[in-house]
Amino acid sequence: MPEWRKIFDQWPAKVLALVAALLLFLFNRFDSLQVKTFAVPLRLVTDTTLVPAQEYDHRVRVTIRGTDDLVAGVTEADLEALVDYSGHQGEGVFNAPIQVTRRGAAAESAALEVTVDPIVMNLHLERKVVKTVPVHPDFVGEPGKNYQMSGFQVVPSVITVEGPRSVVDKVTAVNTEPIELRGKTDTFTLKARVETGSTLLDFPYGSTVEIQGLMTSSLASLVLESVVPIAVNLNSSLRLQSPLPPVRVRLRGTEVAFQSLAKDASGSPTVTITADLSSSVVPGEMPSVELKASLPEGVELVDLSPAVVSVFLEAKP
Repeated sequence: MPEWRKIFDQWPAKVLALVAALLLFLFNRFDSLQVKTFAVPLRLVTDTTLVPAQEYDHRVRVTIRGTDDLVAGVTEADLEALVDYSGHQGEGVFNAPIQVTRRGAAAESAALEVTVDPIVMNLHLERKVVKTVPVHPDFVGEPGKNYQMSGFQVVPSVITVEGPRSVVDKVTAVNTEPIELRGKTDTFTLKARVETGSTLLDFPYGSTVEIQGLMTSSLASLVLESVVPIAVNLNSSLRLQSPLPPVRVRLRGTEVAFQSLAKDASGSPTVTITADLSSSVVPGEMPSVELKASLPEGVELVDLSPAVVSVFLEAKP
């Protein structure tokens, strides 16, 4: 048999062996390639009158495969994912392929394999509309003890929102981020962000407002005119040359606490104001006697006028 005919001897087995060797080579080469995956921001391109009307993933999974040196030099910044719906001009649900553009190290070699997941994006687009709605501050927490917020102002009181037609139509007002009142006793002014509640909505002219809150005491006030102080601890050998002058008393407390105040002859609330004369045992002037108020729990003294009086003492006959 000629030598060249030996090439075809048992040719099926030889072909299978060649295919197996080729597959083994390819598998070994495939296994030797490095793989790196990135979550790449997705840039959306639409007709300027249309916007997404559904939530969607703003990042896509991009995988690169290649030799060690090619893969090691690629960063997320070298890859850009884009989906283009600009060819559609009416509302509806549309499909478009996601394209990956290479830059920098990713564009240096065609041997670098780049794949994206998903390959195609299905998206609902609607006409973009603009609307002005009121801003409602979201107050949380309790003010300081015996204080309350008696009023507030929002500047500006309305704000412009834009987004897909069906979503904007449902918006009647927007809230601010939570504004903490816990422990506050003083009037305040602060900046607060406005929240849409949806990633589909935007504030084209800014998303910050100024909140002015007026904090006042939640306690009631009571003014008592012409309360006559009482002299206490007066030496038994002395007496007042003239009665103590009446004073004006301003109180603060809860309504319930005010109801526990003593009543005078006319039935009006009153309090006991005392002048302690224990430090004097001889006749003469006591130029600075401090007056004190005896008050029930829940009532506090705001002002006593005068708070100090002159007392003239004389010996008893």
